Amino acid sequence: MAKLVCHGEKYTKGAIAKIERHNERQNEHYGNQDIDLERSHLNYRLMECAEKNYFAAVMKLVDARNNPTGKKLRKDAIVLTEFIISSSNEFFDTLSPERQREYFQSSMEYLESLFGKKNTIYAVVHNDEHTPHMHFGFVPMTEDNRVCAKEVINRNILRQIQEELPKHLQKAGFDIERGEVNSEAVHRTVKQYKADMEKEKAELATVIQEQKQELQVIAEKKTDIRSVEEIATGKTLLGGKVTVEEADYQKLTDLAKKQIVGESKEKKLKRENAILRKENQQL
Repeated sequence: MAKLVCHGEKYTKGAIAKIERHNERQNEHYGNQDIDLERSHLNYRLMECAEKNYFAAVMKLVDARNNPTGKKLRKDAIVLTEFIISSSNEFFDTLSPERQREYFQSSMEYLESLFGKKNTIYAVVHNDEHTPHMHFGFVPMTEDNRVCAKEVINRNILRQIQEELPKHLQKAGFDIERGEVNSEAVHRTVKQYKADMEKEKAELATVIQEQKQELQVIAEKKTDIRSVEEIATGKTLLGGKVTVEEADYQKLTDLAKKQIVGESKEKKLKRENAILRKENQQL
């Protein structure tokens, strides 16, 4: 059974614009090489931001908070919390695009019921990275309408999500079980995945280089065939036969055999090389 991935992050207001640029793919270039912008059209929003941007939506809620003391919000105050919801590629491979959307929709509905739909800022699904996942962002508001991430996101709430969200998804028909909320395992997996890919790419590059060298040897052997033109020949008095020296005949025989073997090996190497190059490019 696949495991639920649920990872949480907390942000100050200074990070909101950066989060929006990432989620909405507003940048032209990204340092994260996992992002394939040619597939970004497959991303979608499960919830539209109610204001012109994330910052405006967050600050509208922050400004309307219960603030009986009249104190200004600290610059380092947490005003946005985000959960990333995902699972394994093997799990998503078993789902149609429609069922994948239902998986994230159901997860969003659970989180909205827990943290308040009115406090939710966005819910964006990314399909242009290595694994499909959802970014769910909300302002951490207490029941009495105060901004307080420490109260809203505490150990008890994280345990509650860990227990309840998989059951919620199971009721919706998904073969999923609890994972570890905020576990570093998901980050180790990504890091290890990238390391494995780099290792495999290096191994493929070595194989490709070796094959290039073999093809070069074959090419050099093929040039030996040109020396056939230098072999002295003569015609017999009777019939249309051609005579050559015994040593030259042996040379012709050897070259013919090498040519047949070389051409066969060359075709095979070129096919393998093309497959390896394609695999290397994909990696």
